[in-house]
This record gives sequence, structure tokens and C-alpha cells, in this order.
Amino acid sequence: MIAPLPPNLDDIDAEQDNQLNQETARYLNHIESKLYADIQARKRIDSGLLFIACQFSSCSLSWLLFHLQVTLSIIQLASFCLSCLPGLIDVGDSFNFSISSVEWEFSLGNKPLVGIVKLGLGIGVSWQGTAKISSEVANTYAQINQTYDEIRTNEGLSFQLPNIAASLLLIMSALTLIAILKKFATGDKQDEV
Repeated sequence: MIAPLPPNLDDIDAEQDNQLNQETARYLNHIESKLYADIQARKRIDSGLLFIACQFSSCSLSWLLFHLQVTLSIIQLASFCLSCLPGLIDVGDSFNFSISSVEWEFSLGNKPLVGIVKLGLGIGVSWQGTAKISSEVANTYAQINQTYDEIRTNEGLSFQLPNIAASLLLIMSALTLIAILKKFATGDKQDEV
């Protein structure tokens, strides 16, 4: 049988193991915090890229739908939904609501201002992106209505003036024809005498 180790050797191994465990735990905590920081940074980068992509896509979508001659209200709605999507995602992520039999709790998380700012910027971008289209459509409708009004006013005059001019031309032609016929008729009678 093996003789037991002296008590002082066990204490040395235990101290080394304890010190090693503390170093390992500290290293693992460091790695874990670094990983969480990297994940949070990646999350912020992805959120920013999504925000920028949605804003550009919102403006591009509004122009594309305009060129496809889609109704203005559909253009505005699609552009609004797309540009507000990142803000709605952030507000939705930070929104917490819990209810129990005793109480209910509502909170907006730790950074609600970021979601609200993104939502505000999305509304501004969609408004700006469709404002020019809306003004151009309204201007086009006004010009079309003005053209129709001009056509209607000119139609009334064009039916009156050409009818009067045609009547005068017809009367003058008839008088000229009568005068020519009368001249030939009187010319034939003079030749007979």
C-alpha cells in the first residue's frame, strides 16, 4: 500500500490548484466580457447598417413605384413602413410589459431614445422622399385641370366662331355663285338680240 503524503504537500497542491482556478476564472471572465462587448458592437453595427439600408431603400422604392405608376397613397405607405422599420424594431426590442395577479409593469428598456430617434428619422426620410413626388403629382393634376378648362373654354368659342365664319363664307359663296349665274344668264340674252 502506498503511504499517505505528508500534510504539507497536500497544502502546496491545494494552494496551486486554488491559485490556478482563480487565474482561470479571471481569464474566462475576461474572455466572456470581451465576447459580450464584441456581440454588442456587432449588434450596433448591424442595426446601423439596417437603418441606413432601409432609408435608402425607402427613397428608391418610392421612386420605383412612382415610375411604375402606382397610386400615390400606396407609394407613401410602402415608403413609410420601410423607413420606419428600424425604429420600430428598436422600440419593440426595448419595450417590456409584464403583468401578474398583483401588479403590472411597463418599461421602455435602457435606451428608448435611440429607437425614438430612429423612428423620427424614418418618418422624416419617408416624408422627404415622397414630398417631391406628391408635389409633382399635385402639380400635374393642376396642369391637367387647367388644360381641360382651356379646352372647354376654347371648344365653346371654336364651335361658335367657325360656324359664324362658315356661315359667312357660305353666304358669300352663294352670292358670288348667283352673281356669276346672273351674269352668264344676262350675257346669253344679250347674245340672242
